Amino acid sequence: MSDYETDPIHKGRDASKRQKPGVVRELHPAGAGTGHGPQPEIAPQVRESLDILSEACGSNLVAVVFFGSVLVGTSPTADSAADLFVIVEDYWAFYRDIHIRLPAARRASIMAALNRIMPPNIIYLRDPGDLRGGAKCFVISREDFGKALSPDARDHFCRGRLVQRFQIVYSRSIREREQIEEEIETARRVSVEWVPVYLPERFTVLEFCLRMLDVSYAGEIRPESQARVREVFDAQRSYFTLMYGRILEEAVGEGRLRRIDGGYCLTKPPGISDRLYWRVFFAKSKVRATLRWAKYMLTFEDWLDYIARKAERRTGVHLELTKAERRLPALLLWPKLFKVLNAMRPRRKRSRPAGEDKPSSNGNPI
Repeated sequence: MSDYETDPIHKGRDASKRQKPGVVRELHPAGAGTGHGPQPEIAPQVRESLDILSEACGSNLVAVVFFGSVLVGTSPTADSAADLFVIVEDYWAFYRDIHIRLPAARRASIMAALNRIMPPNIIYLRDPGDLRGGAKCFVISREDFGKALSPDARDHFCRGRLVQRFQIVYSRSIREREQIEEEIETARRVSVEWVPVYLPERFTVLEFCLRMLDVSYAGEIRPESQARVREVFDAQRSYFTLMYGRILEEAVGEGRLRRIDGGYCLTKPPGISDRLYWRVFFAKSKVRATLRWAKYMLTFEDWLDYIARKAERRTGVHLELTKAERRLPALLLWPKLFKVLNAMRPRRKRSRPAGEDKPSSNGNPI
């Protein structure tokens, strides 16, 4: 029990029955392999969001997983929002309990219905004192979270975010935490099936990880340049070496990979059907990720301003939004979207890990 901190609270409705679940340590701290490490400090905006979520939702809150730029240290400003997967038991109960933090006129039934359509929803929890960036919450049910990380996931949305470093900062039970760890581990093991399809025949651990990030980021339209991939990779180089070094070695033991010239290769080279399958999967994933934007216009308060600020930070393109664009963003924002994409295009050449050879021309899936 030493890895957990219990912090009972007695506030609000049914206070006597509410207890704040334990804040748990990071699953695999950078530099510690798969062993247990010290409890890292939780970012202030994450702790404040945990207080809001646990007090409002009680036992309906299953777990909270912290990931993204604030965690890995690539956030450019102190007021950047933290990224959280908020895993809940019931969508309707969650929005009923958290409604005071959401935009007006968003009924719990409407928000819950939207959450069932290509989960997750994204909501924004503001910092109570407006001193920090608050939290961008990816709300997903326990059942949907498990499906989204499984080998049968319909897209790469959740798996793509959790191939990187993460921290389980909240769970209602040790059992739930262990199950979530297992599901994330399964999602990472699936990477052995698809990442080599996008690589030359022989690859190293770092080449594997950089390509994994390349493909994951390319699976969505993001207001970020390709240089962002290298920044994220460099910030987690030691973590990737330990985590995926272990995963690739386990794949060798299972017969899926073999060692060759200081690197790895598939025991059975991918065929045309394998390459086609993964190309279609990531194309479909990109379409689904783009379609989710229609939901975010309803669930994410001030989403236009958030995207404009993020685009300016990542690409240097300043976006001044007109009143007409704010009223009809789906119709009128396309010219500015293309402006951002054009700013990203010159820097989309893929980086390689320092000191490693450029891959051969057969590194593309098709």
